[in-house]
Amino acid sequence: MARQRSRVKGAAKLQRVLRQLPDEVTGEVKEAVAESAFALFADAYRAMPKPGTGHPYADGTLMRKFQVKFTKGGLAARIGSWGKGRAAHIHLVEFGAAPHDIPMPDGGVIHHPGAPAQPFLFPAYEANRNGAIKRVRVAVNRALGRVVAAGKGLE
Repeated sequence: MARQRSRVKGAAKLQRVLRQLPDEVTGEVKEAVAESAFALFADAYRAMPKPGTGHPYADGTLMRKFQVKFTKGGLAARIGSWGKGRAAHIHLVEFGAAPHDIPMPDGGVIHHPGAPAQPFLFPAYEANRNGAIKRVRVAVNRALGRVVAAGKGLE
């Protein structure tokens, strides 16, 4: 299954420009990115199925392994579960699973009944997207305004 990513038009170019600015100028942008990431994380975490709710994949693993990770410069964030020890079933919770057979090494077969979809990450993304864009846009405008007011140019 392919990894799903959000793309913002012009984000890479903006990140290159912001990396050229001093930290005291980009600090507000980093705060806007962090605030947006943690808001999305909180909404997704609240919406994911909890252990004991009857969802077949709700064993608590996803809740423990769900995280926010920031890029080295702090100008971008990822929300999900990845790497060693990840919750490998995150996509099965989000999108569900059709009934299927699982062949076992001993030759037996397990008949998996499937699992209903319980979207939590994409609805949180949709609910937070516009607010995140607005937060970052305001922070970028303020940062660039301070650069211009200080008479600093971008090389």
